[in-house]
Amino acid sequence: MVSGSPPAVTHFEAVTQPPDTAPGAGEGVGFRNDAWQRMTVPVRLSGAGPFHFLVDTGSDRTSVSRELAGRVGLREAAGATLHSATGASAVRMVRVPELLLSRRAVRQIDAPMLDAADMGADGILGIDSLRAHRVLFDFAARTLSITSSQAPVGRDEKDAIVVRARRREGRLVITDAEAGGARIDVVLDTGSQYSVGNAALRRLPERRGEVQSEGPLDLVSVTGAKLRGELAFVRRLDIGGARLENLAVVFADAHTFRLLKLESRPALLLGMSGLRSFDKVSIDFESRKLRLVVPRPGTRRPGA
Repeated sequence: MVSGSPPAVTHFEAVTQPPDTAPGAGEGVGFRNDAWQRMTVPVRLSGAGPFHFLVDTGSDRTSVSRELAGRVGLREAAGATLHSATGASAVRMVRVPELLLSRRAVRQIDAPMLDAADMGADGILGIDSLRAHRVLFDFAARTLSITSSQAPVGRDEKDAIVVRARRREGRLVITDAEAGGARIDVVLDTGSQYSVGNAALRRLPERRGEVQSEGPLDLVSVTGAKLRGELAFVRRLDIGGARLENLAVVFADAHTFRLLKLESRPALLLGMSGLRSFDKVSIDFESRKLRLVVPRPGTRRPGA
């Protein structure tokens, strides 16, 4: 979250090493999996590009790398304060005249400038570029599609598990979720490899022996600051009518939970390692709906 003159910005990344930046391929808007199994899409800025941007449903605003801002010649805007997983820090902002994703343009964005090495990409595509749209992650076909929320859903999506979400500080929060026998809040975060849980969530499965600790793991924010966490596997997480088993979770005192006022109640930032368990994940920002297409019995995708 960014405080000051510009609108709020929030970013959270759970990463451990730089990604592979080789371009990917696919149908429609193709995406590639980086070293952390997140997704990037080709984006053009004011006619230049394409550049690799992360698709991050955990970020309010789109960001660009300092290197890209200098290369394209973006004009600097008023600075602000960025709140990430590790705390608050001052950031410089730039004005992006036009951002083109597929055939859809977003104009006049004030975006934070961050180091490409910390983001692991040329930029971050945030919720400000995705409002009034439906984003479909098709893990089986390795494609990503962005359409209007008013467009008809796909044939297989009609049989998907539909989970409603609420909007909190710009993010979509699912309240119909359970872990360790208790209700929890789940925040969708496609910009993170791992799912990240708070201390209140850590205590729930621990009481019932439903968590297996694997040891410490550092989380790195988009500012480059590190936060020590504990990597563990949670035996099961129920979201609506879907269940995730042996979910990798990093338990950490992330600043993000305080920003969302979720530090005292069990909460989880659901990252890509959990979402990839499904064949398809559709996120509709306008109607606040999540559609989950569960793999057919007996099928298994490579790398899932």
